Amino acid sequence: MRSGEIRREKDLLKDDSAWADFLISKGALILASVIFFAAFFQLIAGFKDLEAQEQLEFLARDFKVVVDEAGAESFEREASEEFSYRFDENEIFRASPFGKNIEVLVSGEYVHLKAKYDEKSFSAVRPFAFRVLPFNESVLRESLHTEFGAEGCEDSPLTAELQEIKAFLQVSGAREVVLNAGENVSIKKELIYLKDSEGVSAFGCVLVYQ
Repeated sequence: MRSGEIRREKDLLKDDSAWADFLISKGALILASVIFFAAFFQLIAGFKDLEAQEQLEFLARDFKVVVDEAGAESFEREASEEFSYRFDENEIFRASPFGKNIEVLVSGEYVHLKAKYDEKSFSAVRPFAFRVLPFNESVLRESLHTEFGAEGCEDSPLTAELQEIKAFLQVSGAREVVLNAGENVSIKKELIYLKDSEGVSAFGCVLVYQ
């Protein structure tokens, strides 16, 4: 074989090797790009999930504050006028990715919001500062009358022991009640009267219902 042909063959082998190196480098670059963008989009999705969770936490906290404020002022001395709260009037609610798919559950101890977004479940719980009952005044008075023979209003005070009454209310309010986030939620502080040897006294609770 002549020297010129040998050189050409070596050059071809060198070119093939360089081309293979180029393809490997390009493949590695593409793979690295795929991994980078996958990680980037996963990071973005993580931020969106975090933002969605924070929005749900805000809504739960906002509702808790409103309920607590209903009972905070002169809590033991006087009842309050009924007022309404709407989740769907909150800007955070409207800006959240959940739409109207937020489930509101209220018990005597806490508010619990549940929602789904992008096939993921989110949850936020906030405890109330005051005694809460998830039903209206009619249900309250009827329950007290059934249990104690009196409605617990000013002209029909209860005569049972205070701790017995509070224990009954705790059990009565333990069940979670589902509220519609797209409708008015009524909030009202109510007084329960009881009579003992020292006279008539009262303690308060906050009613939350639709």
